[in-house]
Amino acid sequence: MLNKEIEIQKILRKKFMKGPKLNMAEDSTGINYFSGNNHSAYYELYGSSSIFRLIVVEPSINLFTEYYVGKDHLLFLLMDEEQVKGGFVSLKEDLLIEFKKTFAHLREEQIIELHELWENYAKIHYFQLSPKEI
Repeated sequence: MLNKEIEIQKILRKKFMKGPKLNMAEDSTGINYFSGNNHSAYYELYGSSSIFRLIVVEPSINLFTEYYVGKDHLLFLLMDEEQVKGGFVSLKEDLLIEFKKTFAHLREEQIIELHELWENYAKIHYFQLSPKEI
């Protein structure tokens, strides 16, 4: 049974995930895997000291939240071993400060590293996506 699950995961990874080393620098930092489109995207980002599994979601018209989030917000979620943490981030504010508020569970160095990976790799890639890309 376990072998079947492993094989299925391999097939799904080949079909839906672009990578490995989709957009990596010489020092092996950058986007290792990507899956999704501009409405919902998954990034596996390799930093110099951490690996981040980041989900980026564009709020939809029918998304209900505690408070109004406009078009200038994205939902950022980090996947850890057994949990997902994150929140809405305003793209019009200082992103490093927004990341510090959203990812308060991370160390300062990790937040800075995640911010650099977003700015230098994932942000550029994410905003070039078309809704049809998978």
